[in-house]
Amino acid sequence: MAKLDMDGPLKLEEKVILKEIIQPMPGSFALGHLGSDRSFEVLYVGYAEKTVQETLLYCLKKRVGQGGLMDKLTGKNQINAFKYSYANSLEACFQKTCKNFHDFGGSKKLNNKNHPAPPKGSDWACNKCTEELSANFKIKTG
Repeated sequence: MAKLDMDGPLKLEEKVILKEIIQPMPGSFALGHLGSDRSFEVLYVGYAEKTVQETLLYCLKKRVGQGGLMDKLTGKNQINAFKYSYANSLEACFQKTCKNFHDFGGSKKLNNKNHPAPPKGSDWACNKCTEELSANFKIKTG
């Protein structure tokens, strides 16, 4: 079973973000639906290049990761909570977000339209994609 290894879940509200996310550090986060039984359904994953607090506030304001009209009409769970973790480096944030993206079903299951992109100016590649490409190459050639 996939695991986020993050703190939370917490309600996705401005006052909660401002109170709980106090370290000015980069990190990874997951947006999702918190059920009445405290279960957390991951619906979107991302990372903060500057600070987790700043990025979560932006996500809340811009409704990042929210499903579209069809999700509302069909009663699909809407984003109302988040989990987060801080990271020692921006590359660690990127790699953790990529891992979570793959572990939780990628664009087929998450509301992420695309695979997480590395920060501008970096040439980092997703470790999971690199592993899969390498495995496929070995199978086909070897």
